[in-house]
Amino acid sequence: MDKTLKEKKKVAVNLEATIRMGKSGVTQSLIDEIKDQIKRRDAVKIKLLGTKREETKIIASELAERCNANLIDVRGNTVVLWKK
Repeated sequence: MDKTLKEKKKVAVNLEATIRMGKSGVTQSLIDEIKDQIKRRDAVKIKLLGTKREETKIIASELAERCNANLIDVRGNTVVLWKK
């Protein structure tokens, strides 16, 4: 049974950020790591270090699109992606 968005957000709150995006930005190795973690687990939490809040949503959308994942939540500089 597929979880609803509300249920996914509840799960996301308890996740630890396992990926950190540094000043290199969105690189192919970052995309590959996100895809790999999404395959192993349903969700991944990413910290976007050194980004402004207005940039965070743009980067989050780009990551979701490039990783073929659903964007579940953006809080501060933290993004949660879920397997499609």
